[in-house]
Amino acid sequence: MKVKVIPQKVVVITGGTSGIGAEIVKLYKDMGHIVCALSKDVLDDIPKNNAVKYFTCDVTNEIQVKNCIELIGAKYKKIDVVINCAGYGLAGALELTPTLDAKKQFDTNFFGGYLINKYAIKFMPKNSTIVHIASACALFALPFRGMYCASKSAIDMYSKCLSMELASSKINVISICPGDVKTNFSKNRVKVYETNERYGTNIEKSLKKVEANQEKRMEPVFVAKKIVKFASKKHPRSMYIIGAKYKFLYFLSKIVPQKIMLKFTNRMFGK
Repeated sequence: MKVKVIPQKVVVITGGTSGIGAEIVKLYKDMGHIVCALSKDVLDDIPKNNAVKYFTCDVTNEIQVKNCIELIGAKYKKIDVVINCAGYGLAGALELTPTLDAKKQFDTNFFGGYLINKYAIKFMPKNSTIVHIASACALFALPFRGMYCASKSAIDMYSKCLSMELASSKINVISICPGDVKTNFSKNRVKVYETNERYGTNIEKSLKKVEANQEKRMEPVFVAKKIVKFASKKHPRSMYIIGAKYKFLYFLSKIVPQKIMLKFTNRMFGK
């Protein structure tokens, strides 16, 4: 009986030292692939092994991104899979959000993936794959998380546009939209509690409501397995949603008038 041999791939994962990214790193490592985990801060206590190469790389710094990707490309001569998992959370009233925080949101969630892809594509052969970890927030407008929703919606649309541009090169491009995941992401989210008479206590109440459901969220390993599964497909769809509740809400958004949908999601996730 012949044993099917899976070709070893070179996999680049941003945000690879925590949360979903760290779980994806483990899965690809266990599959026997060469894993290049990128993170803004690579901790000294992370176990080092031959299968995983850790790189300090701030995805908002174009020079660091270019140097890091060029180094990987020169060493391995190819990049088969890119998973853009680095993310940054920001919450608060849009009117009162500091401009620098708003720009940082897009620098990480949107331009971070854009820069990684910009320098990785030339090393990617046919049938390689680019994955963007967007969010269910890319699909639904939510109160007091507007800047985060906008950044994830932007990377989702960019992903779809890139998939068309790279179709003739046979490079797959996927946007994956998970719902809430049980990680420290919500805890580490930058929260702007500044308010005025227009919002009162609604900002604080809304954010506390979101964080109260931590135990009901999906396990990161479950989400990571789904991401690796989608990234391994020969002919993947352009977008996947992870989480039954969010699949239902997305279906609902296609058949319910937008005005009603906005009221519904505002009641669920807002004040």
